[in-house]
Amino acid sequence: MPERQPLPEEELPVTEHIEELRQRLIKSAIAIVVGFLIAWPFKKQILLFLERPLPPNLQGKLIFLSPPEAFFTALKVSFFAGIFIALPFVLYQVWKFIEPGLYEHEKRFLLPFMFFSVFFFFLGAAFAYFVILPFGLRFLLGFMGDLLTPQITIGSYISFVIQMILAFGFVFLLPVVVWLLSKLGVINYRMLEKNRKFAILVIFIVAAVLTPPDAFSQVMMALPLLVLYELSIRVSKVAGKEHQEREEAADHQ
Repeated sequence: MPERQPLPEEELPVTEHIEELRQRLIKSAIAIVVGFLIAWPFKKQILLFLERPLPPNLQGKLIFLSPPEAFFTALKVSFFAGIFIALPFVLYQVWKFIEPGLYEHEKRFLLPFMFFSVFFFFLGAAFAYFVILPFGLRFLLGFMGDLLTPQITIGSYISFVIQMILAFGFVFLLPVVVWLLSKLGVINYRMLEKNRKFAILVIFIVAAVLTPPDAFSQVMMALPLLVLYELSIRVSKVAGKEHQEREEAADHQ
């Protein structure tokens, strides 16, 4: 009976990577579920916290129009909090997935990447909560003055707030991602400067996709993104020096 032929060597890593990716995704999903269960008993407190960006005359006056709306809003709020709780673990899983493809000197970027990823995500979320949402809600809800009276459902409001907070949290990761890619030699600041015009177009497209479908929210996200992009160019210039020096040393050998 002929022996079973082994799989070609180049196919083995692919199947192994797919299996590892599946395991990392499962672990991340479990972490979010655990975060959800932790947050569920505090759903009312979280909901009150998310109402604070509203003008004072509207706080505690949100309505719901269907019997299950309040329940599903509570689920949404707890799931949102679960993402925040699980974020460090999820970022760790992302790093562990890409770690085997890195050289030893590149693996020392783990702690800075983890720390600054969490820091900038929460910085972006805080910027949305304390700056963008209060200003934006005052503008949007008072746009027609006394002509219209706002009747906001709890479901639509929470969806708006969560979308804005998560969107700003993730876009604030841009300098961290650029720092990592520059450290790995994938990109450099010259590449970012050369493609600035194209990046501006992409920024407005991303802002349109991540924010609710109104021009005000899109502009409010696009402007910080433009600042972050300029910051990323400077981050890349500093972060890429070590990689460039290593390449120049290798060329001289």
